Amino acid sequence: MLLQWLLNFQRRLAGGKTRLAGPITASDWAKLDARQAFSHIYRHRLWGGTGFYSGAGSHDPGIVTPYVDAIRTWAMGQGPLDAVDLGCGDFHVGAAVRPLFRDYVACDVVPDLIAHHQTGPHAGNVDFRCLDLARDPLPAGDVVFIRQVLQHLPNAMVQDLIPRLYAYRWLVLTEHLPSTPGFTLNLDKPIGPGIRLKIGSGIDLTAEPFLLRALEERVMCEVPQFGGLVRTTLYRLRP
Repeated sequence: MLLQWLLNFQRRLAGGKTRLAGPITASDWAKLDARQAFSHIYRHRLWGGTGFYSGAGSHDPGIVTPYVDAIRTWAMGQGPLDAVDLGCGDFHVGAAVRPLFRDYVACDVVPDLIAHHQTGPHAGNVDFRCLDLARDPLPAGDVVFIRQVLQHLPNAMVQDLIPRLYAYRWLVLTEHLPSTPGFTLNLDKPIGPGIRLKIGSGIDLTAEPFLLRALEERVMCEVPQFGGLVRTTLYRLRP
């Protein structure tokens, strides 16, 4: 029976129709691609809430308000910019910063989530697209936002993204990091709802194995959450 279950599981993966029910193990998560993994997270509300809900980090005013204020201050000094939001989730945060930019492309890997947005209140002034940031061609723009997304991905997916980030002039990256100095950077993990904070690690794109090359780097805002820090860093990637 176990062998038959494994065979059925592999067939569902190959067909892109995996619909796992209830809790699954780390080894199960490792078999999923991004679309399957994040579809499962939203379907089973593993970040809480109702409907499409991207978790407390996208709704807690103590986290969201300083972020929006920092983006507003920076954007107002830049002139008109086209923005790309990779991993837009439920778009609660994206909706708050969208008025600061000229064109705005919001992307997520979950087809049902994007279909929901395409008929929602922001459909008229946001270009919502379904894509996998680790595999698919990325939209053009001046600045790319990646907010609390990479912390859920394995290192291989992050590495696949890095070379394509240089198409943008600016990267605004938000990650949940340990508050303890000297933590081990970029420990690997399977894709899934959990983050590296649980293993005492966090993402730094300029460190091994990613080695993002930035012309400038500065912290835009930083707030405490769950014993760590939600830090937003601005990288200038090209003149």
